[in-house]
Amino acid sequence: MSISSPSRPADSHVDPVFRYVRRVEVRFRDLDALGHVNHVVYLSYVEQVRTLYFQEVLGIDVPVGLTWVIARVTCEYLLPLAFAENVDVGWRISRLGRASADYEFVLMRGPEVVGRGGGVLVNSDARAARSAQIPDGWRAAVATFEGIAPLVRRRVGS
Repeated sequence: MSISSPSRPADSHVDPVFRYVRRVEVRFRDLDALGHVNHVVYLSYVEQVRTLYFQEVLGIDVPVGLTWVIARVTCEYLLPLAFAENVDVGWRISRLGRASADYEFVLMRGPEVVGRGGGVLVNSDARAARSAQIPDGWRAAVATFEGIAPLVRRRVGS
């Protein structure tokens, strides 16, 4: 899929390294008592875009087939957002492991970065309550879409 795909608004200022970008409009219910978007809502925007990525790029049936869990997340809040503003959320997987993946995100209001961060996702087997290897089909889809290495090479002696 090319960077100019329908997964990216044509007028987005998000760095092209983020091939998957969605635009979200700030809702009234997202605001705190000061009239700014509450800090946890930034991550709900990221969650919405991440879930759409899983559905559109990996073909996961949401919510039934969604087996990824967040192991770690960090977010740097740079600027406040207000009611009815549009925010472009860029989301990407930057590394594939055996059962985990590193991800990055950025939130932008026009040309301004309002937040950024990343973390680690783990594919899971909920019944066994443990991690599960990333399926080959998902691995291939991410590698193709993101332009990253699809396989994890094991070191000899590990």
